[in-house]
Amino acid sequence: MLATVRALGKSVGAEPRNPKWTSYGALELDVFCPTRADFDLFLSIVRPIAKLEFVRDLNISPPWKSEEELFSEARDYFNSERYWECHEVLEGIWRVKQGEEKHYLQGVILVCAAFVHHQKGKEDVALGVLKRAAGQLEFPAAEYGGFSVPDLSASVRRIMERKQFSNFRL
Repeated sequence: MLATVRALGKSVGAEPRNPKWTSYGALELDVFCPTRADFDLFLSIVRPIAKLEFVRDLNISPPWKSEEELFSEARDYFNSERYWECHEVLEGIWRVKQGEEKHYLQGVILVCAAFVHHQKGKEDVALGVLKRAAGQLEFPAAEYGGFSVPDLSASVRRIMERKQFSNFRL
């Protein structure tokens, strides 16, 4: 499927990259196109052969959102196995934080990165990143940004103990 999508993309000047598979068989990929018209053309070619669940043009700046809205968006992305997008949203919040908040958010971002590597089938890399994340998931409150601090830590520990990824929700 990926080879077909890449060939179709190449035929219209698009460059599909960075494939990731969800647990339910959806393919997530980044597509680089020279113009919005090329992006739309690529989508029109792919739609007949694959269901497109989510499409977003990364050349368009996202609208301003409150921190609460960003955390909610990140949680929705994580729970939909859109870990890369969750990572990106959280990174925007992380950049302006300091101290314990920044340290904890970096841990959550690393959890997302670990799942991205898992989706790419790179289990050893994913477990290594998850190990780094586990060391940063301490926080003095039971909840942060709508995430249960103890539940997230426990889910990461279970994966580390079993050395096998399993999806969980934030």
